[in-house]
Amino acid sequence: MLTRRTLLQSALAGAVLSGCSSGTTSTPTASPGNPFMVDGSAPVDVAVGEEYGGFAAAAYRKKYASATVSPTVNAQLANALLPRFAAGNPPDVVLSAGDQALELGRLVKANQLADLRSLLNAPAWDNANAKVEDSLLPGMLDAGQYDGTQRTVNYVATVYGLWYSASLFQRNGWDVPRTWPELLALGTDMKAAGLGPFVYAGAHPYYVLEMVLTLAAKAGGHDVVKRIDNLDDGAWKDESVTRAITAVGELVKRGLIAPGSAGFDHIGSQKRFLASKAGLLPCGNWLENEMKALIPQNFGLTLIGVPALDGSAALGRGLHVAATAPYLVPEQAKNKAGGLEYLRATLSKDVAAQVTSESNQLTIVRGAADGLEIGTALRSARDLLTAAGDQVITWYFDSWYPAFAETAAQVTGQFLAGGLQLSEWTARIQSAADRTKQDKAVTKYHRD
Repeated sequence: MLTRRTLLQSALAGAVLSGCSSGTTSTPTASPGNPFMVDGSAPVDVAVGEEYGGFAAAAYRKKYASATVSPTVNAQLANALLPRFAAGNPPDVVLSAGDQALELGRLVKANQLADLRSLLNAPAWDNANAKVEDSLLPGMLDAGQYDGTQRTVNYVATVYGLWYSASLFQRNGWDVPRTWPELLALGTDMKAAGLGPFVYAGAHPYYVLEMVLTLAAKAGGHDVVKRIDNLDDGAWKDESVTRAITAVGELVKRGLIAPGSAGFDHIGSQKRFLASKAGLLPCGNWLENEMKALIPQNFGLTLIGVPALDGSAALGRGLHVAATAPYLVPEQAKNKAGGLEYLRATLSKDVAAQVTSESNQLTIVRGAADGLEIGTALRSARDLLTAAGDQVITWYFDSWYPAFAETAAQVTGQFLAGGLQLSEWTARIQSAADRTKQDKAVTKYHRD
């Protein structure tokens, strides 16, 4: 559990828009400072699965001094909230995160989640001249859309890539690879130095599938993964996908996989990497939080984007980023206006900066992590995210169709372990995608 500090409380106070009234407003009217006509004396029921979900409470109370806002943190969120949804008495705003997050698809199907478009169109909490949506990173809202309606705003920006030790690279005079051929050459040098160049968690082969899809999207553009998400016929047979899995297969052919990788779980592979027995590890930027106690001093934990196949990449700066930790406002909330307003405060730069400072995570709020004193690992992820701009790569089939995604990951693990030919990899995953498409019991989604 994170320990909440108050170092940014004064900054939060500065988030109040000039000209906004505080205290009780008996007859609220819509204004740039109060777009949802919030009753300043009404309590706001906030339920969150992680402590940072309550960080906006101070900003809200500063603006509406008569409001009671006491966020409830509950790791068992689903157990606590599902009975309340069923009884028609849900909280006003929810952060569905933690070990027991809500199953959002069912709540959407039951019309339990409010449309958040009004929030995105409202003036930003800390800039009345800009919309909330304009203050967010590009491409990060799609994760919360269901059939074209914005049901959640996913708050945390999880950056994926390859981790390396800056101190290890410096000692050996190695350069960071910019293309896949450079990565293969680096792997050969690592092998000569006695390292297993590339280590991965064989028990969780999704990390390797993630790398394949990133390579494919960088080579062929956003449409490659959009077609995969939409279960389009032959999407997994796309030339860019074939080139990507072939490139990853070169790691096996050249003996650049760290011994034992096929049997490692995520902790095992990460321990080997942090012990400098392997040079590169595919993982998201949660790695630092997960392994903080085991990161050697002066290790220089640093993230790089997956190098492109060659210099002709459609998305040369392409970076896979997943928007996670969804916020939602229940349709039957007693104080829906308060819930929307709380979420508007959460999407301010000051609150987002506090989340990054205290939870060591990046948010979807544009520029909120700029200028913060953060470590090498998070700083490298932040800089990659900034550089990616509109070349952020996203996909959603893994959350839309988890059974299919698990199959695709397992098949990828078999391929990397040497148990499948490339043609078998393609055929098995495409067949699984086709079965998912034809299964009438599976709810289908579409992205434009």
